Parts: sequence; C-alpha cells; structure tokens
Amino acid sequence: MILDDTYHRMDTQGFFKLHIPEKLNMARLIVDYWVEHGRAQDVAIYYLDQKITYGELKDLSDRLGIALHKMGISKGDRYVIRTPNQPEYMIAFLGGQKIGAVPIPTNIMLREGEMEHIINNSESVAVITTPKYVQAVENIRPRCKTLRHTIVVGEVKGDQVSFADLLKEEAASLSFIETYRDEPAYFLYTSGTTGAPKGVVHCHRFIIGAGDPIGKFAMGLERGDICGGPTALTWMYALGHNFLFAFRWGASTAIYADERFHAERAYEFIQRYKITIFAGTPTIYRMMLAVKDAEKRFDLSSLKYYLSSGEPLLAETCREWMRRFQVKILDSMGQTEAHEFCTTQTDLKVKIGSMGKPLPGIEVAIVNEKGERLSPGELGHLALRRDHPGLFKEYFKDPQRTKEVYFPNNWYDTKDLAYMDEDGYFWYGSRSDDIMTCHGYRISPADVETALQEHKAVLESGVAGVFDPEMGEKVKAWVVLHEGYEPTPQLAKELQDHVKATIAPYKYPREIEFVNELPKTSSGKILRRELRRVEKEKLAKK
Repeated sequence: MILDDTYHRMDTQGFFKLHIPEKLNMARLIVDYWVEHGRAQDVAIYYLDQKITYGELKDLSDRLGIALHKMGISKGDRYVIRTPNQPEYMIAFLGGQKIGAVPIPTNIMLREGEMEHIINNSESVAVITTPKYVQAVENIRPRCKTLRHTIVVGEVKGDQVSFADLLKEEAASLSFIETYRDEPAYFLYTSGTTGAPKGVVHCHRFIIGAGDPIGKFAMGLERGDICGGPTALTWMYALGHNFLFAFRWGASTAIYADERFHAERAYEFIQRYKITIFAGTPTIYRMMLAVKDAEKRFDLSSLKYYLSSGEPLLAETCREWMRRFQVKILDSMGQTEAHEFCTTQTDLKVKIGSMGKPLPGIEVAIVNEKGERLSPGELGHLALRRDHPGLFKEYFKDPQRTKEVYFPNNWYDTKDLAYMDEDGYFWYGSRSDDIMTCHGYRISPADVETALQEHKAVLESGVAGVFDPEMGEKVKAWVVLHEGYEPTPQLAKELQDHVKATIAPYKYPREIEFVNELPKTSSGKILRRELRRVEKEKLAKK
C-alpha cells in the first residue's frame, strides 16, 4: 500500500493539487495514520541494533505526550530538543506535537550563548537533552526565566527529569488535543548566514505542503524505502528527508549514530541498513569519493537515489559519482523557511550543475525587486509564491524582518540570486548580499568557488569580496586542499590560471589563502560574512 490521495492528487489537466484539512496534527498524520491503516508492524526506525515499529513509535510518543502534559506543558508551549541523532529525538519531537506543544530542534554544536538566545527568544519552558550536553543548559538556566524543566535522556542529577521515567506513563490515557493547519507545529532557528539566528515558525500544514511534493517527486518514496544520511536531524534538509517525509510516506529511516562524519562509515551505514534514499551534501560526496575502490568494497546495490543539498553540487563531483556508482545524485535548492522547492526530480533529465525545476504544486520564479518576472537567462531574486503551504508562517516575534522578505505581487524573497534557462531549469548564483563588484563587474562567489573546486587539488573553497586600495573590492579565495597537496605560491598561481581558463577571466581570485578549514554554519554552509569579517580585522591591524 502506498499513500492514498486523500491530501493530494493530479487534476484533470495533470497539475499536482494539495488538499490540506483545517484540522491537522503533524505527528498523528505521520505516525498514528499508519497504525490505523494496518501498518503497526512496519519498521519506522532502525538505530544500531534496534528496530522500532510504527506501533511502538505511536505508543512511545503517546506516553511522552501524556507525561509532558502532566508536567504542565500545554498547547502552544515551546520546548527545545538538544540531542544527537537518536530515536529519543524523534520521540521527543512527536510526543510534544501530539499535545499541541511546539518542539524546537537545535544542533548539539551550538554554544551556550546561542542556546540562551534560542531559549529566551522562543520563551521555551523545557529542554530535552543528554548527559553529555546538559551542563551547558544548567549553566545558562539562571538566565532563562521561562525555562522550568530540564529533561535528560540518561542519568539525571538534582532536579533534572528522567526521559525514561516519562515513558512509563500509560499510553491509553492520552487526551486528544485539537490542532489546526495554520497553528505552529515546530520552530527551527536559522543557522546564521545573515546575522543572529531567527526563529522560523512552521505550521502543521508543512507536512503536506512540503512533504507531499518532495516525497513524491524529489524522493519517489514508497513502502519499503529506507531513508538515511550522516547529517544532523536538526537541519531542515535531514529533518525532512530522514524523518518527517519518510514517515509521511510510510517508509523507514535509519539513524546515522556517529556524531562526526567518516566517509568509510557512511558506506558501511548504507550497506548495513540497505539504504534506498541517501541524503548528503556536496562536501560529503567529495569526501566519500576520496575512499579508494569504495564501489568494489561495499555493497551499495540497495540505493535508488542519492540526494544533495546545502551548497551547489559541482559538475565534476556529480559526473564522477555517477561514473563510479551508476546512481543519480538529485541536486536541490531549499531553505529553513521552505525546505526544498526546486529539485532535480526522480523522473527529470539531469542537467549537471542545475538545481532542477520547481516541484509540482510549488510556484517559483526569478523576479526583480518590484516582484516582476525576469526573462530566461537574467540573474535575479529567487522567489516563491507567498501562498505555498510549505512556507514558514513568520519569524517569531520579529514582524519587521518577516515583512522584509516579501516583494510586491505576493512573492517571498529567498535572498538568493539565480536564473532560469530556456528549458525551465534553475541555476544558482549566490546569496544576494554576497555579490562582489570588481572593476565594475558583478561577480558571484559561487561561480569562482565552483571553478576552483574543479581543480584536482581543491577539497573546498570559500570566496568573498575584500577591500583593496586600488580596486575598491577584490575577489579573494580561501582554499582547503586535498591530502597530498602542499600550499605553495606556485599552486596559488596554478589555481588562478585554472579559474581564468574555466570562467570569465575577470572573475579570478586576486588573492588565495590556504587554510585548514572554512567557517561554516551548523548545517555546513560556508559563512562568507565570517571570511569578510576576519579579513577586515586583519586589515585594521596593519
């Protein structure tokens, strides 16, 4: 049995249409639905040697919902989840939603100041964490006036609450609490590419508005699929593909247990759980390609598709991956505010380097600041229709910032620049505030980064505009090399010449600095503003 057409269907003209009921609860739709439709014994979660069925997941999330309600957590209350990838994270997310509370997943790498900002901005009443990460919560607790409960998955101390004890509640006593499609279902805090983290409010309608077109066209999900990948489930990309959308379509998810990425373990993960849909990033794929003879050493025959997002997928990475593994990588464009909206879909011809086409049912366009559509080939603002049901509701307690992301004619501005070709495929340019001006030319850092990374010596690169006394602004590149390559002036010159030969010569980096790593957000995106900041501080000291 595959998902029925209660909430989506193709109309008589072949257009994908969504029906989102007024009364809707995300957790009940993606877990309880399958139990009620005879699939209680289907495996929902694979984790280490554990198998958790949909029936067991319903029971566990019901128990937690009851316990949280008895603790005084009620509809509309926010609570923070700070755990690694593990089943308790999913149970915590779903259990709160069932009583109308609003989970806020956060990355374990966040520092105390960032956690304090999130808890206070969201007015969260509880944090669910583990012994390894609880001390940071205790340190900031006196400064978080709304925080009443610290719940720990593991050994507890003092007035901390045991997560395991909460699961001892009687599941059958869960009270039914009505939630609606436009009510908050969860928050995510942006990873900070454009300033302080913002609370992105998503509603229950998200699970159909985003989950149905993505699950059907970008993932091709069906019963028996096993989704998984090595990225944190707190990142929107993985939250959808490896959790919410997998359950929405009655598939399974395998949880990657290591907190740090290891290329060989990623292959072992695919082989062990017979992953069919693997979600990674371009950097992950480049690192996996560095594993010699991986296609011979590991059984990857279960895979149907590899998915990619987070940064542009380099043409060379895509070609080499398909040559060695004979399976397509489907690239995509998405945001915390909307998840994916433009993808190389399962039945779509791959144009290497493109982010694909808009998903059926989601209207996407390239517009100017007046909200007017631009012609194919013109670089402009990548925008979505404001009424897209997978789009966020607001930035929490920040109406001005919410207002600023909308253009006339009902367009949401992603703050990314892109263009559309004659065939309707979209191509990424850069963040709108990352564009550099050198000798009067407008230059996208993504163009230069892509050219650099096509060189065999380059593992990663970051590009930004920096001050120059003669040019005003010049293009500078920060480069991480593959093992076996030495950072020398000769190599820097070779890379500059390579860029000149690959793209328009005026775009080449006037300066190259070799580094061991690049500043990134918790979701792996390069922080170009941090590169600019560090460079500005260096110049100020001269």
